Amino acid sequence: MKNNLLIIFLLVILFINACGKTQQVQEQNTKNNLHIIEAKDVTTLTPEQVVILYFQAWNDEQYDVMYAIISDGFKKIEPTTKTFSDFKSYMEKFYDTASGVRVIEAKEAYKNEKEAGVDYKIEITNKDGTKKEFSSTYTLKKRTNGWKLIHPYGQNIDTT
Repeated sequence: MKNNLLIIFLLVILFINACGKTQQVQEQNTKNNLHIIEAKDVTTLTPEQVVILYFQAWNDEQYDVMYAIISDGFKKIEPTTKTFSDFKSYMEKFYDTASGVRVIEAKEAYKNEKEAGVDYKIEITNKDGTKKEFSSTYTLKKRTNGWKLIHPYGQNIDTT
């Protein structure tokens, strides 16, 4: 009988602990006014959501999601995105020196029917534990399959 009570007590403690951790994650996301964006259907995402998803996918090493929200024009002119395999190899190098990327802020700066700009601030955590903030603006173009990043990195810009 004592063993059964002990097991029940431990299960209750584990359950309470798990609920507390879930609430902490939800509070952190709410505090930053950022919501986890899912990649179910990128055609329905706003420009701001596309930028957040790009960085979330980068942090989670979901290179297929990242590749899907880069414009076809950029893929044609940027050597590191000619194929998905090229892109994945290029992006994996980030983890040689860093351990993650986190979106601090993403806010739509402007938007019309064909183009949008999203100001963002991210924090990159290096393998040694140091953190570095970076901010810039992404330009996105509206395509038939949703908003796409035309210049996610490098010197090349999709002007199509």
